[in-house]
Amino acid sequence: MHRFPSLLSLALCLLVAPAFAQAPNKAAGDIDMAKQTIDAVDGRLARGDLGDAVLQQLRGQVDPIAGQMNAVAADLAPRLAAVKDRLAQLGPKPDDKGGAGEAQSVTDERAAQQKLFDDLDATQKRAKVLAVQAAQVSDTIVGRRRALFAHDLFTRSSSLLSPGLWRAVAAEAPDDLGRVATLASNWTQAAYGGLPPAHRAALGLLLLLVALLYYPAWRIAVGLRGRDPTAKPSRLLKAVWALRVAAATAAVPVGAMLAVGVLVSLFDLPTLLESLGTALTVAVAAVSVGIGLARGLFAPKSPNWRLPPIDDATARNLYHLTIQSTVIVASVHMVEAVNDFIGVGVPVAIATRGLGAAAVTVALALALRRSWLRRAEAERRGAAGQRWATLLRTAGRALGLALLVSVLVGFIAFAAFLIEQFLAVAGTLALLYVLVNLAEEGFGALTRPETPAAHGLSSALGLPQGRLDQVAILLSGFVKVTLYVAAVILVLAPWRIESGDMVATVEAAFFGFSIGGATISISSLIVAVLLFTVAMAVRRAVQRWLETQYLPHTRLDTGLQNSLVTSFGYMGFVVALGLALAYLGLSFERLSLIAGGLSVGIGLGLQTVTNNFVSGLILLWERAVRVGDWVEVGAESGFVRRINVRSTEIETFDRALVIMPNASLMSGVVKNWVRNDRVGRIKLGFTVPLSADPEEVRGALISTAKAHERVLTIPTPSVLFTALGEANMSFDLICFIEDVEGRGRVTSDLLYDIHAKLKAAGYANPPAAPTVSSPALDRLDAWLDQKLAGDRDGRAAAE
Repeated sequence: MHRFPSLLSLALCLLVAPAFAQAPNKAAGDIDMAKQTIDAVDGRLARGDLGDAVLQQLRGQVDPIAGQMNAVAADLAPRLAAVKDRLAQLGPKPDDKGGAGEAQSVTDERAAQQKLFDDLDATQKRAKVLAVQAAQVSDTIVGRRRALFAHDLFTRSSSLLSPGLWRAVAAEAPDDLGRVATLASNWTQAAYGGLPPAHRAALGLLLLLVALLYYPAWRIAVGLRGRDPTAKPSRLLKAVWALRVAAATAAVPVGAMLAVGVLVSLFDLPTLLESLGTALTVAVAAVSVGIGLARGLFAPKSPNWRLPPIDDATARNLYHLTIQSTVIVASVHMVEAVNDFIGVGVPVAIATRGLGAAAVTVALALALRRSWLRRAEAERRGAAGQRWATLLRTAGRALGLALLVSVLVGFIAFAAFLIEQFLAVAGTLALLYVLVNLAEEGFGALTRPETPAAHGLSSALGLPQGRLDQVAILLSGFVKVTLYVAAVILVLAPWRIESGDMVATVEAAFFGFSIGGATISISSLIVAVLLFTVAMAVRRAVQRWLETQYLPHTRLDTGLQNSLVTSFGYMGFVVALGLALAYLGLSFERLSLIAGGLSVGIGLGLQTVTNNFVSGLILLWERAVRVGDWVEVGAESGFVRRINVRSTEIETFDRALVIMPNASLMSGVVKNWVRNDRVGRIKLGFTVPLSADPEEVRGALISTAKAHERVLTIPTPSVLFTALGEANMSFDLICFIEDVEGRGRVTSDLLYDIHAKLKAAGYANPPAAPTVSSPALDRLDAWLDQKLAGDRDGRAAAE
């Protein structure tokens, strides 16, 4: 009977053992395939002539492996734990020297389970090693790509002012032009000679149809982007119309190019010029989208529909600069596609890019000159300039100077890259500006109480208007964050920083780097500081959004709102610090030395700072003192305006700001007038002559209190007879008001009214206290004065 539990466990182990035995085999197969892939990629990386496209392809093969191997290790973890538990149930191997032996079946099962445990453990360790190896190979590829990018970007070539460059171009130009003519002739002959006459006729008719449809389509697009010059649209309508104008401007030319491309592919024409067709389509699309965004955003002919707050001259200047730069860059890309196809020499390629960069530099210089002339005219008129315009001009001057120096010195590739980034960033920011305004105004319009959409949503969702506002603000915030992240990814993509890198950095920031030691360099320190700064800026932006937009629409009181905002600030600081430390490879486990140093510092001189910090956290948690409370601390009295990390700001009634350490609030006596509610108590004392009728005085005081609109009826005002003197009587009027902040005003109003009533009844001036006079006392007083004067004279003579 005692062996029954052991036999039952053995039977269960035998039943589930085959399923667990299959797990290492499948995982081992996945691991072997992953290892083969990593070894193959390592072999190709050993070559030093890999281009950026090949490196990107290799990274696409390696990146999924780390996730797959981590998943394999995580999948094996519960199975490994289950086998370990079964081994614990079977117990250790008995000692052979003495004691009763165990059944052979148990011994065999222990050996089988131990082998299964060893296999699972080895497989899991291999998966973890491969995950680390895949991450290292991916980092190597990223480093190679960035090094290649930097080499290509900062390779110095001939200057545009070099005579040798233009002599080489002149020498190669006739041959290059001849190759272009030959290429066009060959393609034309191949295209028409390779098609039957019927197909040629059909293709011609279809191309003619596209050409004929272009004009009516263009007229429809012009009508779609038309705007009423006398209207006064809202910001929402401006944003919608900007997108509509951009889409209508770009749709027709892009659609025409796509239609031609589809016709060429349908008739199976020679693909010799496929790269040229793609380049032409991209160029047309870039120019169309650029013009559309500029026309929709700046609205040069419709100032009332302009979304950004800029004047007409600035809008026209930016609009023309956008068109000129976009056309120049698109034309250069088209010429470069032809150059690549016919195989021109290096001088011609350098001259093509250099002339494009020089043309953009001239256009930028002319735009800056027009802006400078308008600014000078505005200064003569005494008009104040806008700060963003100054920043924009400064950025334009810096870009123009960098382009000029790069073209003259010979960094043509760097100049071309700057121009492309300038246009890409400008287009991204323009689209981001329109979409952010559309999100803000769109969600606001959906939840505005007077709109039918708000009533419909409120009824459909069963939410009151206040809650609907909160949902709209949250959705708007989520959409804006998504747009900002997408814009950052688009801007950083040409710098070889991709979304996968950003996700990996965030994961590493939260979970730490899986390396043995921390390697800190100057570049990593700079990046860590920038990461911390950006995180703190995001924290501050979210704090401001919570404080000014979301929380005011909730039913939370002001004190709780401040506590939430401050607590979020503390958490944001910790997260920002964690991001920076994780980038440096310092996980929180490795901060023991820093923590020890901080403890010594706290023991030596930071006790007060720590005390105030902890007291601030307790204040936020207990909420004994909240923002907006009327408090008295010692001789100071006023309203709590802010609870900071070290101190609390109290604004007195004299409009002075008192900085009170948090420890003083925790350890001292604090009177909070509005801790439980805002009801206040007023107590006024009065003295009337003894001849007055107490009931009449009582009635006058109570009627006056009840007549005041801010005095509560419940509890009802009351009068206490507090003293009875020889010549007068004392009374206390006690009443309550709804808001204690109005205590001074209500007290003043009651005193005015009561004084008028007492004066009308003849009780306003109580008789003066009686005086008693005696001739004997007067004579005694005179004798004492003479005696004291004589003593003073005698002492003066003796001296």
